Amino acid sequence: MNRSNRPFVVLAIAFVLTMLTTPFVGRVAVSNLFSDEQTVFWTLRVPRWCMATLAGASLSLAGATLQAVFRNPLATPYTLGVSSGASLAAAACLAAGVSGLVGGLPVLTMAAFGGAMLVVVIVYGVANARRGFSTATLLLAGVSIGFICSTGILLIEYFSKESVTNATVKWLMGSVVVAGFNPILECIPLVVLAVGGVWYLHRDLDLIMMGDLVAAARGVNVVRSRRLAYFAASAMTGAVVAHTGPIGFVGLVVPHVMRYLVGANHRRLIPACLLAGGTFLPICDTLARQALYWIQGSSLEIPVGILTNLIGGVFFLYILLTSKQESPIA
Repeated sequence: MNRSNRPFVVLAIAFVLTMLTTPFVGRVAVSNLFSDEQTVFWTLRVPRWCMATLAGASLSLAGATLQAVFRNPLATPYTLGVSSGASLAAAACLAAGVSGLVGGLPVLTMAAFGGAMLVVVIVYGVANARRGFSTATLLLAGVSIGFICSTGILLIEYFSKESVTNATVKWLMGSVVVAGFNPILECIPLVVLAVGGVWYLHRDLDLIMMGDLVAAARGVNVVRSRRLAYFAASAMTGAVVAHTGPIGFVGLVVPHVMRYLVGANHRRLIPACLLAGGTFLPICDTLARQALYWIQGSSLEIPVGILTNLIGGVFFLYILLTSKQESPIA
């Protein structure tokens, strides 16, 4: 076996093992998958694993894509305010009391996705107005819009009833809990389209990371490729966040580790991030779901976003302390 392919073999094995084990972990034992008593397994556990896998893979690839666009290993899927837009729209829905199905449509999910895409359009418009679509303008516009959305969320929480505030805070913690496969089916088309777009740009992303002048000299339309990569990363992030809420650090930790294992070539980095992200988040969700039960027999579950934030903070503190450079920021 070629040594360079060993990480992919390990990742594939880990992914399969995660798929075969995590849905079976729970307070209720699973003995017969096709009995009437296993409705919970097929309607809750398996869809939950699917959503965790889809979210982990999407956020990981979105992070790797934006890190190439910004040429900064600390860029995240939320740098451009995508999650803030989704969160503001979700908070507004919760405050208005329209968080369930209206006319058979999931209003909260649709509003969250609409808020995410609205922020994407606004950030794009601000960056495009500077007639250069530079990474600096894109970053500053995203951060600015993100702060504005965060302010709106705080105002909604402050003026809302306690029940609405609690529901908003819980949504902002991030969770992959879903009932049935409809949420996954709603996400898949947009995620697949976005992943295909990123794969189409893998060579351009390699060259963009070497600098705009180098990329342009090699025949890359830098502005066009950066725009496509930006929209692809934003679309897959928005599709996932609309269902899960913001789950932080997945798009930072996984691409960073995969770049160390398989290199910075996006032809290898893209599938590595998809496999690793689709393994990492289901494992985190299982640990968060079962932690309190294992420790004290409690039926409470920790939102997976809390665990990923903890892992991400510890991970980058380790990177900071062990780095030979003065700053990890490129």
